[in-house]
Amino acid sequence: MIMAIQYETRPTTLLVKAAMFAGLAILGGAFGYVAAHFADLEAQAVTWDDSLAFAVSFGLLMIGVLSGVTMIVRPSAIPPGCGLLQIVVFVLAGLMFLAPMVAPAAIPPVWVFAGIVAAFALQTVANVVVWRRADEMMRRLMTDTSTIAFWGLQSAFFLYACAERLALIAPVSAWGMASILMVVYLISSIVPSVRRGLT
Repeated sequence: MIMAIQYETRPTTLLVKAAMFAGLAILGGAFGYVAAHFADLEAQAVTWDDSLAFAVSFGLLMIGVLSGVTMIVRPSAIPPGCGLLQIVVFVLAGLMFLAPMVAPAAIPPVWVFAGIVAAFALQTVANVVVWRRADEMMRRLMTDTSTIAFWGLQSAFFLYACAERLALIAPVSAWGMASILMVVYLISSIVPSVRRGLT
């Protein structure tokens, strides 16, 4: 027997909205400063895959911050038992995309990679716990998102691989593929949410 859980929401006040926009502005400014300072973007050519990875990292960190603000301001809108873990998952994902581009300026690459492996292990544990704590609807949303992303990427990568083998297009780096995968996954998460009226 599945219990229906109702999440009560309260109207968001103007002050709360202003605080959220201010938080996003601060996050965006800090992100831009870090990117310009450590990656030295003005002194070197920035490839499309690095640019996409920066955008993905910023998006994931922004989602984490917004989720944190929502959990503080409107805790009833967050699924019970999953809020903090979901924030951890988004923040770790954002940091893991950002680290390979900015951290080597101050930390040896081998230690950067070791940190990424540790963060990936922690994120995996958090994802498993989120799955176990989620209700039936949340599990269905996660399953639908993974299915849409998998079939979409499988089809696109197969066609791209054929075109690359025929020398019709240039190859894509694994780094670029990882960024594309995350973009597709984030977009895919919107589809089942819209179908169920959650967004």
